[in-house]
This record gives sequence, C-alpha cells and structure tokens, in this order.
Amino acid sequence: MQGLIVNNPQMEFLRPVFERWVECIDRFSQIHGDTDAPYWHGAQANAGLLAAAAWQAERVALQRYQGKKQRDEGARDSRCDLNIADAEQSLHLHVEQRWPRIARLDLATALQETAALARMTGYSSQFKAGALFVSPWKPGQHASPEELQDLVDDLGKHTACVIAWYFPYAYRNLHNEAGQYHPGIAVLLKQA
Repeated sequence: MQGLIVNNPQMEFLRPVFERWVECIDRFSQIHGDTDAPYWHGAQANAGLLAAAAWQAERVALQRYQGKKQRDEGARDSRCDLNIADAEQSLHLHVEQRWPRIARLDLATALQETAALARMTGYSSQFKAGALFVSPWKPGQHASPEELQDLVDDLGKHTACVIAWYFPYAYRNLHNEAGQYHPGIAVLLKQA
C-alpha cells in the first residue's frame, strides 16, 4: 500500500522524488533481506533515503549542511538537515521521526513542532518545511489491511503540504526483538 498527496503546488516538484523514495526503500530491503528496513534507523537515515531519491529523480540534494538559524537575537550558524532542489525550486527541510503505536496516530503536535523548528533554519527568504517521518508499530503481530487503511485515513486528516506513505506487503512481518511490527513508513511535510 502506497500513496502520495501533494496539497501545496509549490511542492509539486517533489512528486518524482517520492516516487523514487519507494524504489529506494525496496532496493535497500532487497539487498539487506527481510530482517531490516531503512525506516527503523531514524530521521537522518530516512533523510538519506529521501536524498538518494531526489538524485534519482534528477533533482539535487544536500544533507546536514551549514546554514543559518534565525533567532530573535539574530542569525547564527547552524546545520540544516536536507535541501532538495531543481532548477526552479529549493526546499530546506528540518527532519524529525516518531514511532507511534498503530491506532494512536496523533501527530498534530509533532508536525507543528517540526515545522516550527524548520522555521528557524536558514534565512527568512528561503522556502522551508518540517519533514516528519512516521514509522508506526503494532505489538505482537503484523497490521491487518484494515488497520493499515485506517492508518492511511488518519494520515490524510493531518494538515500537511505533502503526505507520502509506503506500507509494503512483502515486509509486513518485519519486527524487532521487542516484538514490535513496523509495517512501513510515512512522511508528512508542513511548510514553515
């Protein structure tokens, strides 16, 4: 199960990036086998996967680069998590990740916080957004197709510029040592 919703025309240039993002997840899993998934490894690993997808989509991407952080007392040096650009657009992203339990997918606060942190990154004239990666989990067994559909429906209720998700059927049995089944990944982008 996969999908993409782009609610902000300025972010339409990311559509091919998210199409390649799914391919990057599959490629990682093909090489590493059915005991690992890239979305288990945190925000920076997922930003790296999104950067790889950007290059495959004939965009450019730069991770963890030096920038400016905007504060009330002025600008200071900081690090930006990810920039994706093409010839016409450039988007600076602050990246976070959450691992909510399936059926408890309240991401509104986390999405607001991520966008607020993105607002402070870079110069005020730059196009910025928060990118919230979400790797939901279920204890003891894999999520049913109905639970995944409910999860996708819940994602659609959030106010975000872009919502992308990938819950690959082939990897639905992936779980960690604690018995938590992680059926896939979603990412929500909210403009700062």
